[in-house]
Amino acid sequence: MIQVNEHRGVTLIELIIVISIIGILAVIGLPEYGRFVAKSRVRQAANDLLQNMRLARTMAIKENRQYLITFGEGGANVYRIGFDGDGNNSLLDAVDGYGSGPVKVIDLQAEYGNDVIFGTATNTGPDEPASCPACINIAGSTFTFGATANPVREVFNPDGTVESTGSVFIMHNTRGFTYMVRVSYRSGKFDLWKWDGDFDLPNPTIVNDCSTPMRYCGWTEVR
Repeated sequence: MIQVNEHRGVTLIELIIVISIIGILAVIGLPEYGRFVAKSRVRQAANDLLQNMRLARTMAIKENRQYLITFGEGGANVYRIGFDGDGNNSLLDAVDGYGSGPVKVIDLQAEYGNDVIFGTATNTGPDEPASCPACINIAGSTFTFGATANPVREVFNPDGTVESTGSVFIMHNTRGFTYMVRVSYRSGKFDLWKWDGDFDLPNPTIVNDCSTPMRYCGWTEVR
């Protein structure tokens, strides 16, 4: 007796069902994927700034001369790393450099995407120590180091110290994810913080708020 094996294919209805399920999963998953990518880019930008600060401190010690990081110089979302060859507190001159080469330039939008910029939706940062976590108002600045201006800058000394304490906020312009790199002490202590809110939380406050739950003013130290 000859046995005939039946080979049953996929019906059109089954194919439509599978495609529909894939479409539903895509609709559900794409927004979350977008949020993940946005937060990852902001965190990477903040983490790279933290590492570049540590690098500038190391270069200052190694080369026995001051190194600078300037903010907003030559572009709204640009920071520069180098030594100030002519002593004018700027890194835009031909005599300025980084090691044996030109000044190192980091453009946030070119490196991490057009939505990654300096700034904050909260205008506040964690206090030291962050037991509340309490907040300090930095007057809406996107970066501030002591009384420096034109440009705002951090100066790294050959003995490993820094000239000023201060903070830099990096955020995603449309989703509001915000990280902060903070120089907490002049001995050269660098911290990375993540804001616990984003634009999904309505009406973020810019004043001290230690009430429960601490949704808007809360910060988490990443490292």
